[in-house]
Amino acid sequence: MKNGSGRPERTHTTGPVTVWLRRLVLVATATVTVWVLVRYPGMPDTVPVHFGTGGDADDWGSKSTILWLSLIMLACIGGCHWLSSRPRIFNYPKELTEGNAQAMYRVGEQMMVWLNAGLVVCYLGIAAGMLTDINILVILLPGLVLLLGGTVVGIVKMVRA
Repeated sequence: MKNGSGRPERTHTTGPVTVWLRRLVLVATATVTVWVLVRYPGMPDTVPVHFGTGGDADDWGSKSTILWLSLIMLACIGGCHWLSSRPRIFNYPKELTEGNAQAMYRVGEQMMVWLNAGLVVCYLGIAAGMLTDINILVILLPGLVLLLGGTVVGIVKMVRA
């Protein structure tokens, strides 16, 4: 059945891996944010705010930068979480029909959830780089792989659906 948007209604059931990953992303996002807020009062006034290609800090700035980072990441992760449960509104690489809509919706939802997982790993990596002496690439690179991999796999699956 179609509504005013001209797109078929969503009738597919979200898979257990997608449900689990969606919840894990929310818990991880909350955990990183709490970690940042707990550590914030004891942080020095100047913290690393930029990292070179080797992953080591190469520029410093105000500690309030980490609060802005957290706010931006919360908005991005929250927005992707909200969007992931509304795949009918996505732009797709091919026309939606009654025959392919549910498959496209499922893949679109999965892609957004994996993209969100990549965002939260990147959030952890950047926060860890600002709060600890860790080389940011240790955590940031897997997050970027999730972002890129989830997007590429999602688009390929949509084209094949």
